[in-house]
Amino acid sequence: MIVQDFWLKRYKWHVRVYYSVHRYRTEDIVRDLRDAGCSGGQLRRAWDSLREGDLNTGITYSNFARRDTVMVISLASTEAEFLNSWTHEMQHLCRHVATAFGIDPYGEESAYLAGDVAQEMFTAARKFLCRHCREELERDAA
Repeated sequence: MIVQDFWLKRYKWHVRVYYSVHRYRTEDIVRDLRDAGCSGGQLRRAWDSLREGDLNTGITYSNFARRDTVMVISLASTEAEFLNSWTHEMQHLCRHVATAFGIDPYGEESAYLAGDVAQEMFTAARKFLCRHCREELERDAA
């Protein structure tokens, strides 16, 4: 598993991403979600999802007032499934930021935001898009 923190400088927005998550980091992730303001039913659903350890899933929670997001991308069964989960969770993040700042989802600023997020995440995410790199990460984790 890889944990990445980055800032969307233009929006002063912090993002923490957990990549290739499987049950063993549930408590750390739930603590981060709680610290970000996640509570009640949302936090229980996140806890349940993390404890189930399903492949090809994810979670994105954002606190708009604090400009803080916690994103989780679970273990993926294939590189294509990782790409699917990654883009799905990136879409949630971009929508959260766009909503917080009143950004037109059909405009250029929204498109630039999506590109900024993808660039920030690429360094970590690329390791799960390449079969060779992914196998190496799995060997190192064993």
